[in-house]
Amino acid sequence: MEHLFITPAGKLRDRWEQAFPRGRAAVRVADIGEATSGSRGIVWLDIAALAPAERSAEVQAAAAFGWPVVVMAATPGESEAFQLLNQGAVGYCHLKAAPEQLREVALVVEHGGFWMPPELMQRFLALSTRVVPTKAPVSPELNELTSRELMVAEQVARGASNREISQALSISERTVKAHLSAAFEKLGVRDRVQLALAMNNIPTHTTVN
Repeated sequence: MEHLFITPAGKLRDRWEQAFPRGRAAVRVADIGEATSGSRGIVWLDIAALAPAERSAEVQAAAAFGWPVVVMAATPGESEAFQLLNQGAVGYCHLKAAPEQLREVALVVEHGGFWMPPELMQRFLALSTRVVPTKAPVSPELNELTSRELMVAEQVARGASNREISQALSISERTVKAHLSAAFEKLGVRDRVQLALAMNNIPTHTTVN
């Protein structure tokens, strides 16, 4: 899995290199083809230096390459997150995200999910609840979760990160990830957002305009 960072500096930041030692960097979206070997990968798009009006077009251009696109913003915002996810991005995170969080984002999008910061996920869930005021019946699949898997899933529904869940339940982050993977499979969801929606009894096909 390749990791290509599109950034004005044209080089990897330290934390990006810590997360993906073999990652590469390019200055422009137009350079994606030349900067990659053509195998599977993820495009990480630094939008900090882009004017707001340019960001959607850059996301669309990057998505046209066919790789998942993760947007990295200096000041992540709710409305921008939804806008850029609608334009083809599958992830939206802070430009200065820690290496372990970058790896977490990569794992989610690599498996077909989409990712946003926990605080934005909480707002997304609150908005989804307003859009769908009548909750669907509790999914019978929840009964398939073990007690630990259910506890982890409930923490995700509140917008907690893997580290926060690890601290709250006194388990390792590796164990958190294992419980999450099991919960994803049992509930038929692809990512944390869909899991959170399922735990809040909100249909995962709900869209927010």
